[in-house]
Amino acid sequence: MKRLLVLFLFVAGIQANAQVQPAELLNGKPYIEVTGTSETEITPDEIYVVITLQERAENKEKLNIEKQEETLKNNLKELGIDLSNLTLNNANSDYRKVKSLGKDVIISKSYTLKIAQAEMLSKVYEKLDKMNAFDAYISKLSHSKITEYQKENRLKAIKAAKDKAEYLLVAIGKQAGQPLQVIEADNSVQNTPYSYYNNYYYRGGRVGNAVQSYNSANSVSEGGTGNDDISIKKIKVVSSFLVKYEIK
Repeated sequence: MKRLLVLFLFVAGIQANAQVQPAELLNGKPYIEVTGTSETEITPDEIYVVITLQERAENKEKLNIEKQEETLKNNLKELGIDLSNLTLNNANSDYRKVKSLGKDVIISKSYTLKIAQAEMLSKVYEKLDKMNAFDAYISKLSHSKITEYQKENRLKAIKAAKDKAEYLLVAIGKQAGQPLQVIEADNSVQNTPYSYYNNYYYRGGRVGNAVQSYNSANSVSEGGTGNDDISIKKIKVVSSFLVKYEIK
């Protein structure tokens, strides 16, 4: 009991998310409880952009949705983007009617475009600027191998828990035995495209974010930090395990 009390005092003095329960036993054995955590940042290779086209008058001539849609598709082809990556939102209704202040009805259409790289996002925004599209913004970030990254990250978290238990116990002449209990505390993917500095959009001839505006969309980069860059926010995979190891 004296030896276990010393162990408790030692580990309690280390702020490492580890604790020893000298008065409690698990399966009749003294144990150390540790938390192993791992975070992995991934550059997304699936960037989903919502694009909205809306009827408007240009040079006293009505520019309808069909003409804008044709221009959009031609622009995407010029960039080498497969049109299968462009899907119409709200497939049950091709058109969304919005009443204006007058008697006219403005017709708009919304699409989702999937692209793989930030550099291509820059080129898409440039095309949208030239055709004076109504609106565009990043709706989602993902990765084609996100499941594999989650598996690898969970393994790292489990190993981190084991390493922590071993080096804490070695410091007092003890060893970590068999795991007595394993609880997964977190296995999440943080892929929200928006934060204070990462609210990318194109709207009415302007590309910008929550705190900056841009005269050109020609400088989108992965991880850029300059004022003229739009940096794509990375996906964060978070894994955490609570493990109880036997003390030997």
